[in-house]
Amino acid sequence: MSGQDKGLIGVIAISHCKLAEEMLSVAEMIVGPLPNCKAICFRPDQPMDEMIRLLKESIKELDQGKGVLILTDLFGGTPANISLSFLGPGVEVVCGMNLPMLIKLAGCRGGSSLKETASLVKEYGQRHISLASEVLSRPVKTTPQP
Repeated sequence: MSGQDKGLIGVIAISHCKLAEEMLSVAEMIVGPLPNCKAICFRPDQPMDEMIRLLKESIKELDQGKGVLILTDLFGGTPANISLSFLGPGVEVVCGMNLPMLIKLAGCRGGSSLKETASLVKEYGQRHISLASEVLSRPVKTTPQP
């Protein structure tokens, strides 16, 4: 871990199957390496105690003193339910992760608190959900030519 990575909020993307791994891979393709981030992918046949142990070890590994933000695929799913059991002063959980959230995290984990970062990421992710027909049907504002 390089000196510039010190003090970053840790990020765990956690999901059913390979979703978290692929989302983190795509985010890194777009913005470059995301230090102090990890994907955890739960298999359908994976024992619950193994899932809990894996998440506990990952939180410990990624916490550099600023806490760990866990992004889950779906509120109410097994990855979210397990993650919620770790919710506390050093761990925050955002459910319903999307790619804009991971991209935003590339630049906002060093200077804000865990709570502020989690709130920012949640709002950013929500703002970047669009209905294409609404976006494309908006009139384009033009300035009159002299």
